Amino acid sequence: MSESVRRIAGAVAGLVLGAGFILLCPDIGLGRQGVLCLGILLGAIVWWIAGVLPEFTTGFVMVALFAVVAGVPTTVSLSGFASETWWLLVGAFALGAGMRSSGLMRRMARAVVRGFPNTFAAQVAGLVAASTVVGPLVPSLAAKVSILEPMALGIGEALGYERFGKPMQGLFLAVFTSVRSIGLLAVSASIVGYAMLATLPADVQAQFDMAHWALAALPWFAFATVVNYMALVATYRPKASGDVDGADHVRVESPAGEAGPMSRSEKQMCTIILAAVALWATQPLHGIGPHIVALAGFACMMACGILDKRGMREAIAWDSLLFIGTAFGLSSVFAQAGIQEWLVAVAGPAFGALAGNPYLFVVGIGALTVLMRFVIVSEVAYLNIVMPFLVPLALAAGVNPWVVGFAMYACISPWFVIYQNSVYLPALYSVDGQMVHHADVAKYCFVYTAICLAALAASVPYWQWMGLM
Repeated sequence: MSESVRRIAGAVAGLVLGAGFILLCPDIGLGRQGVLCLGILLGAIVWWIAGVLPEFTTGFVMVALFAVVAGVPTTVSLSGFASETWWLLVGAFALGAGMRSSGLMRRMARAVVRGFPNTFAAQVAGLVAASTVVGPLVPSLAAKVSILEPMALGIGEALGYERFGKPMQGLFLAVFTSVRSIGLLAVSASIVGYAMLATLPADVQAQFDMAHWALAALPWFAFATVVNYMALVATYRPKASGDVDGADHVRVESPAGEAGPMSRSEKQMCTIILAAVALWATQPLHGIGPHIVALAGFACMMACGILDKRGMREAIAWDSLLFIGTAFGLSSVFAQAGIQEWLVAVAGPAFGALAGNPYLFVVGIGALTVLMRFVIVSEVAYLNIVMPFLVPLALAAGVNPWVVGFAMYACISPWFVIYQNSVYLPALYSVDGQMVHHADVAKYCFVYTAICLAALAASVPYWQWMGLM
């Protein structure tokens, strides 16, 4: 099938699916505006999958249809562009571009390659270690992946892996999944952890300071990290020596190279990055938002001449940022249309039916979270909507509400479809379409989700021992 035929077929399929849903599902307990919004989203998803238009263009079409067909004001559907997270990504993408243009990213990649053996398994271990160490220091998952993923790309290129090949996919996923996993061990690693903590009763919040949180989360993190590492190596390791995608035991001539002394731009960029990381890590002390830190770093980088105006236009994936802005606005659209409350009401009986068995309870909450995240696209909004419903259920079942929140948090970030994960989007676009395709790495979401669910089940005896269940 030629590209033009595929795009036409995708356009027609999206229109038929969206219109069909609107016409055939008018009485599902959701208001007319909600049905219209879901139909428009279904059509947009098909267009994104088929590549009918550039992703951000499809996002703009969706926003226009929300306004014209469903009556959702653009101040709601475009609210993602006013969010702190979107502006954090602008700054983080710029910092990543500055690290590449200054040569600092290449130097860092060489250092990682030099520090571990020149094998795929060892480099994956290095990226997992780097992501885990940096994790608790920076409270923004989006900022971490935006900086670390370009480094993974540089490592893959230094090892001779082809772009979009399976080894490159493995390196990309090593960073992304490790950043996600460490977020569950250290509450300071993500604002989502603090958001979950805030939904708990006051006495439970007092019980789970950083140390007790980490102690309770340790079995999940250890299981998920070890099994995820083994799965990544088994799935994405180059098949044989001499493959075009690189071999497991790659022989690269002087992989670290003789980089020589750091240039002035590298020193300036290194100072800016270290200052940004220090400010991110100490946010509770000074209260400066991560987006302000990122934008200040952007300004310092421009003032130092690391990027000029032309470089800024060319090095930052502005089309990706436009698409991310439209995706971020979906949570506001769904809240306005009543879709989130409708979904909670529909799924409520399923949550209640799981309360009798501790294993089914935590695994079921995780699985239902994955399903509901196709519609409730904001992680924080999902926690704020669902947790008040589940806390009384947990208390009645003799389960500490922290376990409920943690089970949701463990499975709250699927990336089956491109719009549903606000951390995956900056990870994907921080490498500007040069490393992986979404369709390829989305397949691993099934594996990682299964690992997260299995880790929840494996943690039940430990939580029972702690008296949490």
